[in-house]
Amino acid sequence: MTAKFPRIALSLLLVSQSLNVETADAQSLPPGAQPTTAVAPGQEMRAAYQASFQETLRKPADPATLMAFAEIAIKIGDLEGAISALDRLLLIDGDQPEIKLELGVLYFRLGSFEAARTYLGEVRFSKRASPVLKARAEEFLKAAKRS
Repeated sequence: MTAKFPRIALSLLLVSQSLNVETADAQSLPPGAQPTTAVAPGQEMRAAYQASFQETLRKPADPATLMAFAEIAIKIGDLEGAISALDRLLLIDGDQPEIKLELGVLYFRLGSFEAARTYLGEVRFSKRASPVLKARAEEFLKAAKRS
């Protein structure tokens, strides 16, 4: 189960970076990041979100279920819901730099720069984080310091 976990987390990371997520301050984005505007979720996406949420209630400690919910929550703009699911993943296995990076990015996008810096700093110094993850964390840390 844990062997699939980083691969799923990396999938979430890639998905969230390409989604339309509303940002409060386009100037605070790291270099190369494009400001986007959130789109209103359609009825189908809302139904998928509700079904995924119900699944998290049935399986509150299942990493795949939590990841699926986090992905849908990000797609519809429920960043707080995604944060909640990702935090639960860290309760299952706290040494997941991919999840910590995603949490840092989500907190950054919410404007909670102190929380973002905490998670991003943990990624930067993690022995399990790849150079790509560390570089991405560093980009957001620099942007968070300016905010």
